[in-house]
Amino acid sequence: MVDVGVKQYMILGTYAYGNHYGITNKTRQFPQAQAAHVNEQVTPSKHTTSEAEKERIRRQLYLLHAATGHGSTRHLIEALKRRKAKPEVLELAKQFKCSICAEKQRITPRHLASLEVLPPRFHTIAADIGHWQDPRDHVSHQFMLIIDEGSRFRVARFVTQGSKQQPNAATCLHYLREGWSQYFGLPRTLRLDPAGAFRSEAVVSFCERNGIYLENIPADAHWQLGVCEQAVQGLKTIMTKLAETDADIPAELVLAVAVQTFNSREQVRGFSPMQHVFGQSPDSTGRIIGTSDRVPEEMITESATEDLRLQAHRRASAEKALADWQASQRISRAMNSRTRPVFDYQPGELVYYWRSQVSGQSRKHPGSKHGYFLGPARILATEQRRDAQGCLYPGSAVWCVRGRNLVKCCPEQLRRASEREELLEALAGEHTGDATPWTFEKVADEIGGNQYEDASQERPPLTEWQRAQDPEQEVPPQRFRLRGKRPLPPTEDQEMELGNDEDATPSQPSRPGRKLTSQTPRGHPARGEAWYHTVAEASWSSQDTSYWAEQSAAVEVEVALPQEATALRRATHDLRAYFTGALRRRAVEVHEKHLNESERAAFREAKEAEVRNFVAAEAFEALPEHLRPSRDQAVNMRWLLTWKVKEDGSRKAKARAVLLGYQDPSYAQRETAAPVMTRQTRQLLLQVAASRQWSIHKGDVTGAFLQGRSYPDTLYCIPTDEICHAMGLQSGAITKLKRACYGLVDAPLEWYRTVAEFLEEIGLTRTWSDACCWTYRVGGELRGIIAGHVDDFLFTGSARDPGWQEILAKIKARFKWGDWDTDDFVQCGVQIKRVSDGFELSQERYVADIPDVPLNSSRRKETQESTTPWEKTKLRASLGALSWHAQQTAPHVAAEVGLLLSEVNCSTVATIVRVNQLVQWTKDRKDYRLKIHGFSPSEPLGVYVWVDAASQNRVDGGSTQGYFLGLAPQTLIQGEVTAISPMGWGSHKIDRACRSPGAAETQAAVNGEDEMFFLRFQWSELLFGITNVRAKDQIVARIPGCVITDSRNVYDKMMSEVVSIKGAEKRANIELLGLKESQWSTKVQIRWVHSEAQLANALTKAGSRELELFYKMGFRWRIVEDEKMRSARRRKAQGLEPLEGSSPTESRI
Repeated sequence: MVDVGVKQYMILGTYAYGNHYGITNKTRQFPQAQAAHVNEQVTPSKHTTSEAEKERIRRQLYLLHAATGHGSTRHLIEALKRRKAKPEVLELAKQFKCSICAEKQRITPRHLASLEVLPPRFHTIAADIGHWQDPRDHVSHQFMLIIDEGSRFRVARFVTQGSKQQPNAATCLHYLREGWSQYFGLPRTLRLDPAGAFRSEAVVSFCERNGIYLENIPADAHWQLGVCEQAVQGLKTIMTKLAETDADIPAELVLAVAVQTFNSREQVRGFSPMQHVFGQSPDSTGRIIGTSDRVPEEMITESATEDLRLQAHRRASAEKALADWQASQRISRAMNSRTRPVFDYQPGELVYYWRSQVSGQSRKHPGSKHGYFLGPARILATEQRRDAQGCLYPGSAVWCVRGRNLVKCCPEQLRRASEREELLEALAGEHTGDATPWTFEKVADEIGGNQYEDASQERPPLTEWQRAQDPEQEVPPQRFRLRGKRPLPPTEDQEMELGNDEDATPSQPSRPGRKLTSQTPRGHPARGEAWYHTVAEASWSSQDTSYWAEQSAAVEVEVALPQEATALRRATHDLRAYFTGALRRRAVEVHEKHLNESERAAFREAKEAEVRNFVAAEAFEALPEHLRPSRDQAVNMRWLLTWKVKEDGSRKAKARAVLLGYQDPSYAQRETAAPVMTRQTRQLLLQVAASRQWSIHKGDVTGAFLQGRSYPDTLYCIPTDEICHAMGLQSGAITKLKRACYGLVDAPLEWYRTVAEFLEEIGLTRTWSDACCWTYRVGGELRGIIAGHVDDFLFTGSARDPGWQEILAKIKARFKWGDWDTDDFVQCGVQIKRVSDGFELSQERYVADIPDVPLNSSRRKETQESTTPWEKTKLRASLGALSWHAQQTAPHVAAEVGLLLSEVNCSTVATIVRVNQLVQWTKDRKDYRLKIHGFSPSEPLGVYVWVDAASQNRVDGGSTQGYFLGLAPQTLIQGEVTAISPMGWGSHKIDRACRSPGAAETQAAVNGEDEMFFLRFQWSELLFGITNVRAKDQIVARIPGCVITDSRNVYDKMMSEVVSIKGAEKRANIELLGLKESQWSTKVQIRWVHSEAQLANALTKAGSRELELFYKMGFRWRIVEDEKMRSARRRKAQGLEPLEGSSPTESRI
């Protein structure tokens, strides 16, 4: 064998293959030479041809086949015979198969006939919707056809009219009951094309209730519903001919004549459908009444001559149209009649399925008239049927799995994967572990739910079927997979997790191929685009920066790639997402390689403390070698290093060993909901401590989860190297978990159960109103309260009470505590400090760190320009920080924050300016402090709620409601100026649309009273306890309550004897009945004030300053009684101050 010849033909074959099987000028000149070259390399031998020689011959045959443009194998054999090739070569040439040609070859078209036995009469019916356009007035009509497949008897009725009208499921089911079931009974089987009105749960429910087998027919397998579809087509043909020949016949009569013609003239097994159903054919007048004394037909009707002529003419036209249509159908069947094999697909086979209009899904990929082959997919199962003898035979639907999708196809829609595609799939599964799944276990694990894609609704024409397989016209489908669990569409903000060592990564469907003209040319990579080319000119700063003016200026950003193979493969799959996620994590997490020597020492010390906590808690149990499971069943750990900012502003190194909870085999089944203390509980606890002069202690449990109860489930873990060495184990040893460590999804819940069980053991009672609040009572008298937020706890009780001190001693002994502060501490970011007359709450340090949205001078001028996605992200960050501040200690900014949040999606540069102004305005008032007053223990307190609403003041037309809850002495209801302790507040969008301000005020009043009801319930429980939780009205009635509104509409209705349901706002009046019921059952009082005396006014409108006046008055207010009920504008015109009463004896404030 000559090496030069081999190299020459190898190059020639590759050149032909690269041109997609086209015959080049070179191949036209040398086919004879190539055949001779193949022949001369196979010299006759006296021994049997070895496998190596056979493989060499096959390789040369492929090169010759590729060099000649992937021509016919028959022509290749003839060429070899003419060159007198050896028998061994000819025998191998006859066996030669090209995988490229197998992908390109014409697929056997669908079969058009079926040998299935006709079902019994009325056993199986089919239904479909026909669309017919009247040729006279071009009006579109939709009719429903029902046909019995055994007798071919059919009925039809128009259901809708108009080109854009479609019948619904209720209409179709009504006609099925009225037009078929009441005459012929219910069928055993109902065949439908599940599209349009028939793709409804109502149809499935109807069949289930009546014991009907619903057989959904794939639309591509039209022969299975061919009886019904042919009937629809035949009706439309006859109806069109009738309408064209008779201009006066109405459309309903056209349909009736066409149906009658088919029922009386079509031949089924030698008889018409009428004869099958009624036993006889109708007479010439259309009647099937059999009498002995028949009257001549011309005497049956009035004006016999004209009526008979017209009816006979219509019947003749219909019968002629029927005869023409039947003839055309017979000719079509004869022209297409031939023997065609049907593939019997088996589960596990790799196939590709044809889809139409795949690309018509977005503006980026507009639709076309062509379809595509998608795949690869694995056959999961084939539907089977049972014949009359009870034997199973292949059915008409094939279920395939493609990535996470379960697809229903018909056999004619599929083609088997070629040998090359099989090899590519096998290589992909071997090297990446993401082979297309096909077992039921894999499908259940990856897909989940009960949804599937019915792709069998698309019927490819024969020409389109062949075109989609031609690589010269359509790119073959490519494998394209995304990793991860239930991935979402990739975005710029997508973050990628590190260290996920799951072996089985779910597969993902491949992308549909596109035409060669739209693909990047081979050998030429897609051209990249620099990020600075996409930034608008106006977004650049108008001032030059000296640093970037230098040519050598540069910035280095280093992101370490993961070391593990799985994590590295995931990172390199989408470097942009990995880079973004790594930078975000770097903002919080600390990496040791970036630390100096002193910082590393601090973190080493923090790690040692954490290791001591794990060892002291006996969090892990060492296992003997023979009891250790495989590493795949164990959960890994890693270190999480962060800087913790102390109250004085200094930093403290914090190291925490966390489990990789997502590796837990029972991750999805574990319960995760753990309660935490609410804001209202915190305020009430402070109120009790302030009124009774009790001290408040704040404790922080160190390594809280490690001090929890024994872990109830069996879970194995691989601790960090430091913990393994402290336990005397080798690195990477597998242990059994004994404590719910950080990182497990159910660790917070296990910690809560530990705390709840212990506190109840030592005599405390958990409250009904807050699961994270416990009370200590002696003889029904409140002696102490404990409330917790995960591992932060608040304790209040008398320092002179020995029982309470004993409780604290037991708590300190049971858990290991870090910080333990008294009367001056930070709890969940809120600074709480005791003062002479109560407590003050503030967030000065938090407010100082609230970010604004960067905006340069040139961008600021474009006030009406829409914000970019990056600017929207910054807007949400700033408003999110402001929202937390408003929820905790700043009700005066709640309204403006809520209104601005509703504008983010449609924001402009002017919105950014307003947000920055609000940030600065809030920072200027960072010294504002909420006040909890220390009322006298003997002074009875009531609950008051100020409610207000602003109608349609949001960008989407929604309304805003606001409420302000406070505890104050009962003298406030008498018009006195008293101190008020804020207990709760809120500014929210009203759930439903409000047509008038009165409806919005009603919603605010009802929702505000609901908040007040819960506050009264909780305050009553803390003071007096609860013996019967079902007597909620009696519990609430122990605490006085008052609703203060500035709506005359609400006030007048509430002051009437009954609420009458009348007028335009009936729904609002019905909702107001709940507030009226509270007047009777819990003694709620109603008061009206003008808008400037309404504290909640500042919680619904931007710019209102009632709450700032409330702060300046030392959190004191009054309910202004005005007998004349004058508005704020009229009072101001008359020289009255906002809180000045109508009595001349009252002093001004």
